[in-house]
Amino acid sequence: MKKVIIACAAVLTLGLMSCGDTKMCYKLTAVVDSKEVATTYVFGTSNDIDAYAAKLKQAQELIFGDAVVTIQRSPFSNLKSEADCHE
Repeated sequence: MKKVIIACAAVLTLGLMSCGDTKMCYKLTAVVDSKEVATTYVFGTSNDIDAYAAKLKQAQELIFGDAVVTIQRSPFSNLKSEADCHE
C-alpha cells in the first residue's frame, strides 16, 4: 500500500511540474569557467524562468567578458511559496 501511495505522489508531482503555466520556485545558478558565482531563486512559470535565465546569462557575460558563462536551472522546483522563494 505504501508503494502505491508513493507512486501516485510521484505521478502527481511530475504532472504538476510539466504544466507550463504553473508558477513554481526554481533555483538558478550562474557558473563562470566551471566556478559557481551566483545563485538566485525565481518564482514563475517555466517560460518566465527561461526568460530570466537568459537575462541573467547576458548580465553575467557583461560582467565577466569572454569567460564561458552557463546558467544551471534546478531540474525540479523546490515547492516554496512565492513569499519564501527569494530566500
